[in-house]
Amino acid sequence: MSDFYDIVIAQEDDKERIADFLRKFYLADSPMNVASGAPPNRKTNEIAGLQFLSQGTSLMALSKDDGRILGVSVSFDTFPNNAASETSFNNNLSSESYVKIQKMVRHLEDNADIWNLTGADRGLYVHTLSVDTATRGKGIAKTIMQRTLDIARSRGYPMAWIICSNVYSIRIARNLGMHAAYTLPFSEYKDENGKPIMNIPYPNAECVVFVEKLN
Repeated sequence: MSDFYDIVIAQEDDKERIADFLRKFYLADSPMNVASGAPPNRKTNEIAGLQFLSQGTSLMALSKDDGRILGVSVSFDTFPNNAASETSFNNNLSSESYVKIQKMVRHLEDNADIWNLTGADRGLYVHTLSVDTATRGKGIAKTIMQRTLDIARSRGYPMAWIICSNVYSIRIARNLGMHAAYTLPFSEYKDENGKPIMNIPYPNAECVVFVEKLN
C-alpha cells in the first residue's frame, strides 16, 4: 500500500464526487471524448458506468491527507449477449457524440471477439481508468488496475478486459501482461467515404482491446 493514498471500493454514495472527478480529469482529455466532440460537463446519468457502482467492482484512490480522489476505475459486469457499448450508457443520449463513441466501442468489441477468444461467459469490463493530473506518473493507475484484476479474480470472473485509447493506459495494460486481443489504428477507423471518423490528439495513435484470463 502507498504511503500517500489508500485504494477503496467505490460506493453508490460516491457517484457525484466520482462524476465531478471524471469531468475534470477524464472527460476533458480522453481521446475518444475529445475526437468525437463529446461535452466534458455532461450529466451524471450520461457518464458511462456510474450506474453500476452498486456492483462493488469500481475503485477509488484516496489521499491519506485529505481524502480527495486521486484516481478512479469504473468497472462492471459484461456478458456475450450484453455488449459494453450498450450497457454502459443510458438509452436517451443528449448528444450525437455519445452515439459516435458507442459505435466505435461496438466496432472494437466485435473485432476483438473476446468471448470466443477466452471462452468466457462473463467478464469484468474496466470502462474507465483515470488519475488526477497532479499525481500522474506515480503508479496510481497501474496499482488501481492491478487491484481491479485481483478483485475480479477473487470474485470468480473468468476474465477481465479493457479498451485502451491512450498511450498511458496501453502501457499500463502491457506492463501488467494483459493480452492485446485487437488493435485498431485510429487512422484506419473510417466512414463510408474513407475518411477517418476520429481525429485523435497526439500522442495517441491506436486503440487496443486487452484481455486477462483469470482462471
